Amino acid sequence: MFEAIKLLVGVVSLIMVYRTITGNCNKYLAFAICAIWLRYFLSAFHTITYPSLVAGFSINALGSIGVAGLGLLLVPTAVFTLKKLFPFYILFTAIAVSGFVNMQIPGTINVLVKWCYFLVLAGALFLSIRSQGQNETFKKLLVAFTMPVSLQILSILFGQAKAAESDGSTSYIGGYNHEAAFSMIIVSFIFVVGLIERGTIRFRTSLFTLAVFLLVLVNYRTAILTILPIAAVFYFTLVEQRLKPSQKAPILTVVTMLFVMVFFALSFTMQERFADVGVMLSNLDLIVKAPRYFSEAEQDIMSARVYIWSQYIDAYANADILNQIFGFGPDSWKQRFTLYAHNTFVSYLYEYGFLGLVSFLLVCILMTLQPMGLKDKKLAKILVLSFLGFLTMNLATMPLWNIEGLIFFSIFCSLVFGASGKRTNEARKQGVILNAN
Repeated sequence: MFEAIKLLVGVVSLIMVYRTITGNCNKYLAFAICAIWLRYFLSAFHTITYPSLVAGFSINALGSIGVAGLGLLLVPTAVFTLKKLFPFYILFTAIAVSGFVNMQIPGTINVLVKWCYFLVLAGALFLSIRSQGQNETFKKLLVAFTMPVSLQILSILFGQAKAAESDGSTSYIGGYNHEAAFSMIIVSFIFVVGLIERGTIRFRTSLFTLAVFLLVLVNYRTAILTILPIAAVFYFTLVEQRLKPSQKAPILTVVTMLFVMVFFALSFTMQERFADVGVMLSNLDLIVKAPRYFSEAEQDIMSARVYIWSQYIDAYANADILNQIFGFGPDSWKQRFTLYAHNTFVSYLYEYGFLGLVSFLLVCILMTLQPMGLKDKKLAKILVLSFLGFLTMNLATMPLWNIEGLIFFSIFCSLVFGASGKRTNEARKQGVILNAN
């Protein structure tokens, strides 16, 4: 029955997407909306779209390849030459070199296609923000989330729950396959809603609050940790905007105390889900401990994540110098381990080696520093805290391994690149790109 509901919701959301992109919508935003909607639509029918179909590629994979290819044709080449993208090209080069050295050709193609998907989506959204502004772009982008958000609400109403793979607890994910990927959809939704200006859409605060509540029901703790800074900034700013200067100090102090109380209340009600986080933080030496020395109790910490990390780190530490420099190659973990690393940094160290990890750290550092140079200090604060939350998520799972995580990253990067800043030569170049299209 729920499959029929999925199809019905998918058709309704497609109609909404069509009405949005045929209105006052530039072609780059229309492409981004359609690309994101297509991914969420296909992923909803995972029993059909996940298995291999042609030459080892699934329908989902073919959809991603099609979006990446179309995006390369649509987005002007000049966008891909922006200096802000240079750190990403260093990372892509490290991935390609690692794949060539280890002859992991299929894995290399798979990973680079995902990053190409990210690149064209970020480029399209960047051009839309430069053309129609952040507010108009994000308001229209909301339509792409109609299907997954509606399906999650319906799954709650119909009791369509999934047992979380880590501990068997209940997750409401709208009939999608896995709570890790679905949590990134809701995180992206929260991020987009939170960055739409007040008064642009009706019930903005209610919609944001609903999205946070839905993320809690996804029951994926790393995603919950990711949106804590986003939610704190949103509500804090919401209260601050309504106050006179003389009222700010006392009232914001009370609000801060309320936030702290809510945080501790949530921590208490979800203490079983977060208890392992405290255990891990008090035993950080376990990360570099050889896996053969783990006790049975230690192997279960954080749903076995710490034990998994130690296996990858131990394999890297005992590798030859060539593998330590270049790694074992993209997707090489499948040949040695049954589970992926559940940590982006550990995974990149193992797959792409020292050069790959340093390249990724360079991307992370620059994406943290770039928002700080924005004239809009409120936006700068939101972006920095949001990215720090996203990095926190990468410490316990791998959102960048999924297209859903790359969609969030593309939205974030497009805003960092497209937000108003100083009128430099780079900014004038961006203007030339828009005028030419």
